[in-house]
Amino acid sequence: MFEYVTIPAMNENRTVTKLTDHKWMNLYVSSDKLENAFYFAERRGTDSIAFLCYSDTEQRVLVNLEYKPPIGTFLRGAFGGSLDKTSDPLQTVIAEVKEEAGYGVEPKDVISLGKVFVSSMMNQFCHLYLVNVSEDQNVGRDPQNAAETVAETEWIDPSDVFLFSDWKAITIVSKAVRLGWMEMP
Repeated sequence: MFEYVTIPAMNENRTVTKLTDHKWMNLYVSSDKLENAFYFAERRGTDSIAFLCYSDTEQRVLVNLEYKPPIGTFLRGAFGGSLDKTSDPLQTVIAEVKEEAGYGVEPKDVISLGKVFVSSMMNQFCHLYLVNVSEDQNVGRDPQNAAETVAETEWIDPSDVFLFSDWKAITIVSKAVRLGWMEMP
């Protein structure tokens, strides 16, 4: 079994300086006298969550078709959300499932698949989840912003996520199959 290992800093004289002051994301520089400066960005809550809904009776996953402004197009992939520093990841997933996917779920429906390191340039981990849902839990989506309002959801075969450009969906399905939470049809 693999685990995360914390390695002490090579130099205790390292400084991290905040270069911007924005509500959602900021730029920092980390430096010491032994290395060049390293710049990184950090979103408001640093970490995030991503999930796919799963119907084990139909062996299908629900994915999000959401507009991505930076690239100017819609992409299929996992649902997600920002994890504020004081947020409970499980409660964030439950709220996001209702908001973006339209299902009212309870903690027993949510399976944690661990977290993955997103990028040192973003100083971010993403907590991954598989959420078991059934049609009787469908309460309707509750979008909270313009991107969520125009987003759509779609039930697909789990193997189809491997055709997407979304690493989160690919990783969720891969981990869920590997850990025995999902079968590949």
